[in-house]
Amino acid sequence: MNNYTIPLKCSHVKIDVGLSYGANQSSNWLDTENDVMVFGFEPNPEAYECLMKGNIQLRHPAHAVGGNPLNKEHIDSGRMHIFNVALSNVNTISDMDFYVNSKDCGTSSLYPHEEVYLGPIEKIIKVPVYSLKMFFDNFNWERFAYIDYIKIDAQGSDLNILKSAGHYLSEKVVYVTAEPDGNQYIGAGDCNTENITQYMNSISFIRINHPNTNDPTFINKNFLHLSNKIYISQK
Repeated sequence: MNNYTIPLKCSHVKIDVGLSYGANQSSNWLDTENDVMVFGFEPNPEAYECLMKGNIQLRHPAHAVGGNPLNKEHIDSGRMHIFNVALSNVNTISDMDFYVNSKDCGTSSLYPHEEVYLGPIEKIIKVPVYSLKMFFDNFNWERFAYIDYIKIDAQGSDLNILKSAGHYLSEKVVYVTAEPDGNQYIGAGDCNTENITQYMNSISFIRINHPNTNDPTFINKNFLHLSNKIYISQK
């Protein structure tokens, strides 16, 4: 996971896990800060293709993207790099089933769901699965002492993804936002607010109420001195 370059103008880094077709959070960060580098992770090949081509004309009206979708100029500028992979708490690169939702691609997941809640599953595909640690193992820590922010919206996999970062999360990340919606997916019930908060507390993070986020958000106690210097947003 080192097939990228970071422009010289970029002085800090954010990570966006779960982009769907619009990468709205990444778009906000890139529009707001002209010196940020964003790494995105999106396992759905169709969503990835739309993002890379700058084409949000989706194949079904139900897949409409709200908010401010990503401008392809940000990818062309080199300030955003997207990996077409899923993340989870794995030790080796793996292939796993990915359940593509026919109603809303943003609810597609490594976990199946009850159709009565999220609609029918359109198809099941195989996707490559990495861990955050694999990404961080190859990251240029000499240039960047820390990661500003990790936003995760991975449909039941959020807790697994947090754990997949290993020691890097407590040592190198300032802010984290994760979605506790595992109750909507079969086999993902442990991805809930209580478990996410307990895990984050165990690795030196404290939960905060941030005006720019909706889902549970945490700050690393080791980086409290940076709290007012870093822009985060997840809405």
